[in-house]
Amino acid sequence: MALRSATRRFDLVSFLKEYKSSLRVGALMLPAEATGGEEVAPEIKLDLLLPLHGRVGPLDAQVVNRLPDGGVALRLVEPPAELKTAYKNILEEVERLKEYLLASGQIKAGSDPVEIAALQAQIQAFQEQIKVLQGRVEEGEQREDHLRAELARLQAELGEGGDELSERRASDRAEMLAAAKRHAAEAVMRERGYAIPDLSHYPPHKTGKLGDRSLRDLMMQLAIEKVTGVLKVAYPNGQTRYGFWLKGGVVGWRTEPLEESEVLGVLLYRSSQLTQEQLAQSLTLMEENNVRQGEALIEMGLVTFPQLVMLLQKQAEFVLQKVVKESNASWTFHRMLELSEKYIAPPVRVAALLYKGMRQQAKELAADALAAYLRPYLDKYVYFQPDVERTIEELKMPADELQFTKIIRSTSYRLRELFAVSNLSRSATAALIWVLNELSLLEFRAQESDARNVDRLLRIYEDRRRQMAKGTLFDRLELHWICTKGDVDAAWKRFSEEFSPQNLSKFPDPQRADLDRFVALGKEAYLKLVDDRARREYRNTVTERMMIEQSAEMLAKRGDMAIMKNNLPDAIDCYSKACELLPNVAEYREGLNRVRAIRSS
Repeated sequence: MALRSATRRFDLVSFLKEYKSSLRVGALMLPAEATGGEEVAPEIKLDLLLPLHGRVGPLDAQVVNRLPDGGVALRLVEPPAELKTAYKNILEEVERLKEYLLASGQIKAGSDPVEIAALQAQIQAFQEQIKVLQGRVEEGEQREDHLRAELARLQAELGEGGDELSERRASDRAEMLAAAKRHAAEAVMRERGYAIPDLSHYPPHKTGKLGDRSLRDLMMQLAIEKVTGVLKVAYPNGQTRYGFWLKGGVVGWRTEPLEESEVLGVLLYRSSQLTQEQLAQSLTLMEENNVRQGEALIEMGLVTFPQLVMLLQKQAEFVLQKVVKESNASWTFHRMLELSEKYIAPPVRVAALLYKGMRQQAKELAADALAAYLRPYLDKYVYFQPDVERTIEELKMPADELQFTKIIRSTSYRLRELFAVSNLSRSATAALIWVLNELSLLEFRAQESDARNVDRLLRIYEDRRRQMAKGTLFDRLELHWICTKGDVDAAWKRFSEEFSPQNLSKFPDPQRADLDRFVALGKEAYLKLVDDRARREYRNTVTERMMIEQSAEMLAKRGDMAIMKNNLPDAIDCYSKACELLPNVAEYREGLNRVRAIRSS
């Protein structure tokens, strides 16, 4: 169940810093240790434990972003006035403490520990920004040198030959020079966005089209293998989008030509976090100082560096969700050892986003469609793909779904057996299997590993031994009492495979000594139930007549409903079982013949 209440503890320095940067406007971070590793509900009750003040809360808070380390960014619905009062009182207490320490000679003037800590934090943030800016300056200088050399070459060619050049050739070279100048101007503008690497040295690792599952499969592979590289998406209208992947997650996007709706400032303006005047001012700063918009917003004092990191991650997530929903475009992924520039935002947890979207999609699937999807896998063993444990952790699954994954890991189960041992409801189990398989996290095997095989056989042996001692012939083969000859044959096939001579040889000696009798009891049940007349006579001895009649009537009604829905396979199955229970009732036989006629027409 999702966490619905939490406590954020502050020490003196962290409270003073965070109040000034974000808490005063109702924004704060809840670190991973405060959540205990649990998924946080969209809205929670939050208590704040403040130094020299005590508890403030419970306060209503909303989740605005989930961070890769398990922490979350929160927004207080109504920041209480008590926070401002607490901040003021704490500053007064700090000032009194400072005066005492100065008067007692324990510290010297100018060595206020709170101020020093705050300054150190600011210096560290500025150093991080300087590193990013230095990298961009170096890239810009290299590109500028290249462009200057190209311009010089073109100018030299234009000057060569004098009168020997025709007017047409001179005109052509003049156009080339003008184009180079335009390219230089565009290059300067491009420095405000993420640089587009030269992909000609990196052959495509994977290719595909939007609109099918190929991109989803790629992104899960990248998440599992922690791959770095560039995703290039080409649209029919000539637009190209570049996604930058770092260790399995996207850290940024670049679209050519520019897509205004994806620009950071426009996103903030449309979400009412920037005014039109602030947006215009940030664009002016970008133009004057040749900086990116995030840097301009920091310079304007509208966001802090930690807030910018969070905003850039949300921007990358926003574009990713757009791409996943798009179609009619082709993509290529180019694998790299490292990206051409540094990105300040951490990678988006792509697997977690896909998982969340697929869970919602699973809820909207019709039950019959889900059953049809899983039917081919029912008699296969369910395993997780290799090396996906870390990816499963990153999905941040609810506790009950996480428990289900442990059941899959612990013992070998066929899919039909998983429904019986699952801690989830049957419908929730089916939906989760669909999600995990669509995300390429599962594999279904016809055979199982020897170690798991023995464990499973011992478990089945104990269950079947009790069934054979106390249950009916139907129970011996794990059959419902409403079964047909086809069901009996399928059950015997499963039984024979599970307790084949090859498998029986793997049993420990104490169980092996009793297996001959065990298999003989299963065979006895099969020989009795595979015969139509004998099966029906036996059913009448273990099931009340009224139950048989009521079940046949219900099956016939379900068959009629299936015909109305044009689900002929289900209609045939229902009428066949009604005839199995009461073969002499003409109404059921006529219904079965009617469905078969419709199907063959």
